[in-house]
Amino acid sequence: RAWLDNPSNTRDASWHYVVDETMIIQGIPEREEAWHSGKQEGNRYSIGIEICESQDRRKTLERAAEFVAEKLREYDWGIERIKKHYDWTGKNCPRILLDSAYIQRGMNWDWFLDKVSYYLKEGGNMAKEKRYNTIEEIPDWAKATLQKLMDKGVFAEPKKLDLSEDMVRLLVVNDRAGSYQ
Repeated sequence: RAWLDNPSNTRDASWHYVVDETMIIQGIPEREEAWHSGKQEGNRYSIGIEICESQDRRKTLERAAEFVAEKLREYDWGIERIKKHYDWTGKNCPRILLDSAYIQRGMNWDWFLDKVSYYLKEGGNMAKEKRYNTIEEIPDWAKATLQKLMDKGVFAEPKKLDLSEDMVRLLVVNDRAGSYQ
């Protein structure tokens, strides 16, 4: 997102969303024309989603596939509406899914479409799957309980809690019921 706002950036390019292994950032509103496809039709009538793979490719592609499925569901579109940059201009993009020199462990375009289809059918779980790894990430309403459990040595690795929101709620309920005296 910072690249789009940088005043020294003179390139006429933009996108609606960028996805990596940890987050999704909206660049511009979906109803605005992004310059992402290389063709006027693609810029005006599609949602540009950039995949930013910097560490965990599988996790990044899974997140992107689930996000694409959410967008398809939101607009009541089918998987046939998905287009690659390649479909607009012939550009070898997304390269990590199209070019055999960059494809890893079978994660190619067909694999990606299969993942999108899976999330479209299963409903996805992006909103439901928030996880907390440190006490700093825990919501304020649960910090006292988690700190109490950490002080008792309940967690082997306090910097790798890997707790879902449901797990945190259960721990707080048990604490309030007096289970951790």
